[in-house]
Amino acid sequence: MKSAAPDKTTKAVRRPRCKQCRKQFRTTSAVKVFCTPVCQALATKLKRRINRVERATNSAFLYHLAYEVERAGTLQILTGHTVESLVDLHAVYLLKLKANQYGQTRDFEISHICPSRGHDSLGLYHAQNLVVAPAFLNRAHGTKHYGGGLSISRSALVSKHAVEKGAPRKQTVERIIAFLGADVVAELVKVAKIQTTRRHALMSWLHDHLDTIDPEQRRYFDQLDSMTPQALAALKAKLEGKEGGAFQVKTTAYTPLAILFLELQRHAQHRPELTEVIEAICTVVNRFSVEYIRRSILNEAELQAVFDVLHGKPLESIPLVLAEFTERHTSIMDHGERIPAYKPIVFNVVSQPRPAAKSAVVVHKVFRSFAAELDSSTDDMPPPVLQAHTVTYEADPLPWD
Repeated sequence: MKSAAPDKTTKAVRRPRCKQCRKQFRTTSAVKVFCTPVCQALATKLKRRINRVERATNSAFLYHLAYEVERAGTLQILTGHTVESLVDLHAVYLLKLKANQYGQTRDFEISHICPSRGHDSLGLYHAQNLVVAPAFLNRAHGTKHYGGGLSISRSALVSKHAVEKGAPRKQTVERIIAFLGADVVAELVKVAKIQTTRRHALMSWLHDHLDTIDPEQRRYFDQLDSMTPQALAALKAKLEGKEGGAFQVKTTAYTPLAILFLELQRHAQHRPELTEVIEAICTVVNRFSVEYIRRSILNEAELQAVFDVLHGKPLESIPLVLAEFTERHTSIMDHGERIPAYKPIVFNVVSQPRPAAKSAVVVHKVFRSFAAELDSSTDDMPPPVLQAHTVTYEADPLPWD
């Protein structure tokens, strides 16, 4: 008697260890690596967080924060940050980039309301303590403090959070992520859509594609650290055979007034008294056009007054300046009229008498405007008047009359 053939549909049972919780589980799947959907979801979330943190590690924004904490000498200028406050801080950073036309100029800087290196305190690197302002005003301002802003007392500083001058920037970035919290930074990357720096991406690509055996490419490889992002992009395009297709960033030139006006609007959200300054400027700006805000209509004293108010100076210090500002532009505009009301121009020309043998036909016209001349009806006009292009038309008698 023959034994029954084995059932080929029966699958072998595996006992793998879950990649997330590290517990063994039974499965007949040849590819399953998580014991439950919960573990799989947690692993996916963790992977995304790691990717986002890695993206932040190589981002220009985090390198910017590394520069600021090194300048202040401590990580604690980032105390109290949440995802929302970091998103606001990132917006301030982007405004500075936009104002400077993404590196084409250095006309604007990020200024502190409470100074970053005060005698008894340090200004926090929060959006509410920062103002994007013209560089010449920021540098002249120095460490003055009119009040307000956010700060931390020097007595509250902890030595373990100190940052030494010249510390490796990437190491400082890693310390910032640990100080803020990896989950907070990962969420920031997600919400603010932070990407790796263009330079870092280009460097990584060139390191992978340059042939160090080739003498010419080896020469480029040795110069990568000193090359600008534009040069790196050109080298990448050359290796890809795409020379001449360089990407150009479209930029807009901003005046000091345009940037200070944007900052007035931002700070007015937590300092409602600034709306008075906004309304005073809009009273004049709206008389011209919406685009007039891009033109300089504030003199140096008025720019300084707006800068000071943004930096915490009491609002009582600016009404006189705003009154002079409004009066100056109102008088220029003649109360909304650039030219007086239009009146028709009348030319009364008296014809000179001529000899009797040659009597002239003289036509007197009232000149109103060129447009009016075109629009006027010509059906009932006599031929001599239709031919007139000057104020007085003279015609000699016809030879056969």
